[in-house]
Amino acid sequence: MKIGEFAKMCGTKISVLRHYDREKLLEPQYTDKFSGYRYYSSEQILTFYRINALKKAGFSLQEIREILSGRKSNKEIEAIFSQKENEFLDALKNLKEAKLMMTKLDIVFSDKIAIIKRSVDDDAVDLCMVAETEIKAADYQRISQYEVRDNEITCQVVKLGDGIAQPQKEIPFINDENVIGKWEVKGIFAVKEDCQQNIFCDNTGFYGGDVKYLYFLPNGEKYWGYSWTKGYFISNSYLSGNTYNEYEIEEKSDGTYMLITLRETEVSRGGKPVYLLLKKTDSNRYSAESIARKDDINKLFINDEHIMGKWKAHSFLCNKDEFSQEREPIDDLYFKELELFPEGNCRCVYADAVFEGEDTVVWTKNYLLRKWNWSACKYEIRTVNGVDYMIIEWKSGDYRYGGFDTNYYVFTRA
Repeated sequence: MKIGEFAKMCGTKISVLRHYDREKLLEPQYTDKFSGYRYYSSEQILTFYRINALKKAGFSLQEIREILSGRKSNKEIEAIFSQKENEFLDALKNLKEAKLMMTKLDIVFSDKIAIIKRSVDDDAVDLCMVAETEIKAADYQRISQYEVRDNEITCQVVKLGDGIAQPQKEIPFINDENVIGKWEVKGIFAVKEDCQQNIFCDNTGFYGGDVKYLYFLPNGEKYWGYSWTKGYFISNSYLSGNTYNEYEIEEKSDGTYMLITLRETEVSRGGKPVYLLLKKTDSNRYSAESIARKDDINKLFINDEHIMGKWKAHSFLCNKDEFSQEREPIDDLYFKELELFPEGNCRCVYADAVFEGEDTVVWTKNYLLRKWNWSACKYEIRTVNGVDYMIIEWKSGDYRYGGFDTNYYVFTRA
């Protein structure tokens, strides 16, 4: 049948069928090479209805093309539908939370207790989810489970301060083969009882919600700011040193789980530990190099006379659009100094280390090549009112292991 007749049979427009043809979703069974007329078969009506149903279900044309391509197994198609269902459930949850947050939550902090007012019609779980955000926004930490009553919900809280964690005594490495491998982040819980009941879980990920996996490398090898020894997940900061966070491993019917008692942020501010739940993905013996994001650091040397000499760190930017000559210099930056010599030699001074030597760090026009961590950091020079500013990419562990975008350091001539 011609395209017009097929369109009527499907209850759609000819323009829609032409669009599907261009997108290779529903191509005519035959196109007359002389007239250009498109002809369809009655069997293709079912394909049209499948496309229509998938569109209504929220699938993109690209996703629909993959589903209908015939290259996916039934198991793979089921996984696609499962992922889409989870996306909708997350969106519904976020919609409900946003709706509640647009109406100010009636919450009062009194004598280390948070009191949330509720009516009998208010869903207690929804109120608790919004309360999680309100409590954090007020710079409190919840340290007990919620107690739900007819007219109010309460929990114990602690007001957080501005303290910095003190360095802990070093613990020597002891092997634990059970932890080596890749672990999926299942969520963070405010209190251990919530974890045991799997309620009020922040399941967006670790480290600001973006890290979905953590690695325990053989021999406790350090990557990013993390390492381990038997019984402890170790987080490291150049300001406070190592923090030893106890872990427990439990075998369940659906896999191996690890519960880490995190003592980093909240404890350093006078609060209590929170609980990070991981599920083991595999037992592969990864290395820091194998899991790192790597740039092309094998660039030929090209001279750039304009950048020669010593530069001192001025400020730090999340993105280059923040740059302004009016920004005040920052004294306690981690990257302190950069000195560039002829023939690509250079010297980088950090708060806790100095790197130099052609096997470690070199430069070429437009790039600082940090070979020790596989990063090519692009720079640019901006001259404002006669002052040269070097803006250079800062590809820290957040970039190499967390998948984050690069940040930037700003330098001025020393």
